[in-house]
Amino acid sequence: MPPKNPTPQNHIKNTPQISPQIIFGPVLSRRFGRSLGVDLSPSMKQCNFDCVYCELHKAKPVDSMSEIVPYTQILEAIKSGLEAHKDICVLTFTATGEPTLYPQLYELISATKPLLPPHIKTLILSNGSRFQAQKKALALFDIVKFSIDAAILGDFRKIDRPSRRLSLPSILRGIEDFSVDFRGELVAEVLLVEGHNDSEENLRSIAEFLRNIRISRVDLGSIDRPSAYQVKAVSEDKLRWASEFFAGLNLSLPKRVKLESKDTLDTADISQACPKDCPTKDYPKDEKAKSSNSKQSQNLPPNNHKNTKSYTKDSLLKFIATRPVERDEAALLFDKHTLKILDSLLEEKKITLKSQAQNTFYTIAKA
Repeated sequence: MPPKNPTPQNHIKNTPQISPQIIFGPVLSRRFGRSLGVDLSPSMKQCNFDCVYCELHKAKPVDSMSEIVPYTQILEAIKSGLEAHKDICVLTFTATGEPTLYPQLYELISATKPLLPPHIKTLILSNGSRFQAQKKALALFDIVKFSIDAAILGDFRKIDRPSRRLSLPSILRGIEDFSVDFRGELVAEVLLVEGHNDSEENLRSIAEFLRNIRISRVDLGSIDRPSAYQVKAVSEDKLRWASEFFAGLNLSLPKRVKLESKDTLDTADISQACPKDCPTKDYPKDEKAKSSNSKQSQNLPPNNHKNTKSYTKDSLLKFIATRPVERDEAALLFDKHTLKILDSLLEEKKITLKSQAQNTFYTIAKA
């Protein structure tokens, strides 16, 4: 049941036509498995950062949301999404912007938790800037993942381009305070951009901060999808060098899996990154044994096109605008009808192909 005395409805827009765009995916997460996304700002970008590596478009930082979808409407979209996608591993709360700016986050997560079977975890992806303000809501998530790209002021302003009202010491203090009582999985992501936050001073400062809080894992990486600004990823050698500063922490350096052939697509499945407690559907024992003979498909259930999804033209554009799709990954995510729409959008020049970190992505074409 939703909590009593929910957030006042002032300035909240009831926009029924937006419901199909609130839910997106499932998408293949390298770290969390089959992820069904919940966009808390589906109609426009609303963020208090304007990160140089953002997968969305450039936008001036804001300190609050001006367009707010009522949590009851988002909850109905979640119910429909869960009914359609019962084999997901995580329900991921994100936004076209920053999800902790959503003023009804506590009401929403409180009402969502009772809907979920035990194997589906709740995850929120945040920039970490509002942990103090949203501490009560964040405490209800199973996994809280936050970005920490800089722990020194100059690099923070350079890479995250935050609202002027934000204070880096206050942000770090909020994360530290939250970590004391949080009993879920707290994950930090450090994303390095060449010439922005890859200095020894910044890396030492981030690592020192993370050693002093209760952290489950640190994900260290660089840009691997097209970004809003013309910036470059650091090299793999630079990443390995940077990883040495995080000695003693549970550090993850995952890399994007490159699908090498049509045969790989036939045996690979969107569940390849799922946690062990996330069930798989239609997984015959003989097929499991057969697939284990291939290095590419080891321990992967067969696809059989059962996990591919169908999208309309508008919903596919929304999906790509929210998350650029790697070209080979498209065959894992979309059914044949949707793949034809993908080709037509490319011909109409509504989307384009863009290379990033030795991979090619479908992205929204610039007007």
